[in-house]
Amino acid sequence: MLMAAIFGFGPLSEAQVTTAVDCDQMGLVVNVGSLPNSINIYHPGGYLTWPSSENVMEWEFTDSQGNVLHEETLVDENFVSFDFDMPVTDTMYVSVLLTNDSALNNGNPVACLIEDYLVWEVDTWPNSGEEYGTWTLGGNVGLDVSEPIEPDCNLQYDGDGDGTVTVVDVLGLLGEFGQSCEDPAYTVEGRWLWSPSDNVEDATTMYEFLEGLIYTYYCDAAACDESYWASLDLSEAIPNPDAYSFDGETLIWDDVPQGVTFECDGGILHLSLGGQFWRLGADCSE
Repeated sequence: MLMAAIFGFGPLSEAQVTTAVDCDQMGLVVNVGSLPNSINIYHPGGYLTWPSSENVMEWEFTDSQGNVLHEETLVDENFVSFDFDMPVTDTMYVSVLLTNDSALNNGNPVACLIEDYLVWEVDTWPNSGEEYGTWTLGGNVGLDVSEPIEPDCNLQYDGDGDGTVTVVDVLGLLGEFGQSCEDPAYTVEGRWLWSPSDNVEDATTMYEFLEGLIYTYYCDAAACDESYWASLDLSEAIPNPDAYSFDGETLIWDDVPQGVTFECDGGILHLSLGGQFWRLGADCSE
């Protein structure tokens, strides 16, 4: 408990136990396939992924022409069954996406996609020689389609992202002291509108930051909307552009340095000496 005393937090709550195997260890199984117009299929992911109550399976079955024979979303259910009207000479295609946001596999929430096909195979009983048919899978395995979790900040207890806080994670946190969660790096490059009011729709001036130079445009039309500003080119800017440089925090505009802050995912720019600008095309009007 020494670390808990140092950092001022109590005992860590017991982490939820989660289990998930790799997607390529999952394949579908025909549970009942001896009927030409009915089928029952088993997905082992419901047994291999826990907590099973959070397992969601999105099923879709189509024929060779792409016509949907059956589609269904099941929760905490390993089997899917349905009747269909398709000749046994056709091929059935099956797609199932298993997701479980409470279970982790390789540090990411489970998302496994299986795409397979079924054909009607005819064989004979060895004793009687009588023919029988059954729907048979191609045997494809699952594909991991999960998206990595991108942490908002690197200052976190679970440093390796495995869902469990260990002493190694806490020691790693020591090395993060003194750091801060910084805003994303936005650029001033591009076109910005300036308005005499707090409404971007009243904009009368546009500044274009381009390769170290600031070009200025004034509105001389009846309607100074976004399409008007976007239609202007460099030949329509006023002569003698200003010079600028930007290091990510400080903008030097004609030898005058001032701090820069952004809002609306980089769509609004504020200058420390005064001035608000809207990036052309950004949806930051509200």
